[in-house]
Amino acid sequence: MIALGIFSMILVAIYSVWTGILKASKAARTAADSAQRARISMRALVDSLTTAQMFTANMPPQTPDAYYSFLADMSGDFGELSFVSHLPANFPGVGRFGDHVVRRVTFNVESAKDGKLDFVMRQGPMMMAANPDYKPYELVLAKDVTLFAFEFWARDQKTGNWEWTSKWDRTNQLPTLVHVGLGLGKTDKPGQPADVVHRYIALPATAVPPEAQMPIGGAPGQPLPGTPGVPPGGPGVPPGGPGGPVKPIR
Repeated sequence: MIALGIFSMILVAIYSVWTGILKASKAARTAADSAQRARISMRALVDSLTTAQMFTANMPPQTPDAYYSFLADMSGDFGELSFVSHLPANFPGVGRFGDHVVRRVTFNVESAKDGKLDFVMRQGPMMMAANPDYKPYELVLAKDVTLFAFEFWARDQKTGNWEWTSKWDRTNQLPTLVHVGLGLGKTDKPGQPADVVHRYIALPATAVPPEAQMPIGGAPGQPLPGTPGVPPGGPGVPPGGPGGPVKPIR
């Protein structure tokens, strides 16, 4: 009886140790998967924002459905970003679009079937994305999302001071710097993510003005500025601009 009792205690101890090992292994795998998904998600955000593009001549001004509009919404619990980028060759889902490297990319948070929240990326060719009937390619980058927010380093239009703001109404402009935060998992404290990743992303591109796409006088059948006998501003434009010669400032 004593031997059986000792043997039972040993079995219970072994089972407890084995259960602890299984729980620790599961927690480690979950943490590793969460960290990997957060890294991939942030990499997709960085790659797409650093290759963002905008051409002001190819969009209706101040309209949300413009081809190159930069849309950012932080009015809800989670943010949503949508913009056009010349995506790199190693970007997720690039093989689905062939030569259509300029695509509209959208990042947002949506409810999943298991009741948790997913970080979803959608992308499609820029011209097709403007069609409301087009269904873009969808990819879940991360699961169990508890935070997706961003802010922009911008000049206040009233005071002229540079400051961080979560509101971006200049859909026909690209921000110079974006601070993005992505949180996954939960802790014992309500609303506090288990893992949080932050990045400050500088956008090297600026909106291309119309004159860089089509110089004045560069329409079909018209000589370009600089042609002998053509004014610097183009045919029919007097030197100094449409108003005539430049007057000195006194």
